[in-house]
Amino acid sequence: MARRLDEGEASAASGAAEERRRFVCPPARGRYEGIELEYLDPADPDARRILLEAEHPELHRALRRGDDEVVVGGRPINPRLHIAMHEIVANQLWDDDPPEAWQTAQRLTALGYERHEVLHMLCSVVAREVWSVLDSGRASDPTRYVAALDELPESYFALAEES
Repeated sequence: MARRLDEGEASAASGAAEERRRFVCPPARGRYEGIELEYLDPADPDARRILLEAEHPELHRALRRGDDEVVVGGRPINPRLHIAMHEIVANQLWDDDPPEAWQTAQRLTALGYERHEVLHMLCSVVAREVWSVLDSGRASDPTRYVAALDELPESYFALAEES
């Protein structure tokens, strides 16, 4: 039988979840696609996706047009795939599953990386895992995934140098 958390433990757990979720979707203001962002509930995955899109003004026009590729910072990217990777990481962090994703985000933030760059680093691990699964035809490996999180930030910068 699981032990019930006492009031202090429950409060600390709630505070940790709130901090993690604020990292995923910090308070937003303004409008995106005619929607007042401050009224969106990031607990709703559809609203969370809108908030993630709103954070990427460099992709707004490409997303509206349905472009398959746009050049950002001198590099071609698929805007829908970019947002999808952010969405996967956001869902992992929101749900704390795996918990190592949030632990990695905290570690990278403590090293001085900015929030959005941390999210991109986490996205790079998701992308490599998806590629591995598609390439091998085997199921995702949680142990491999956690090991890849542990290799950040070095693996992220090595990957950037390769491209």
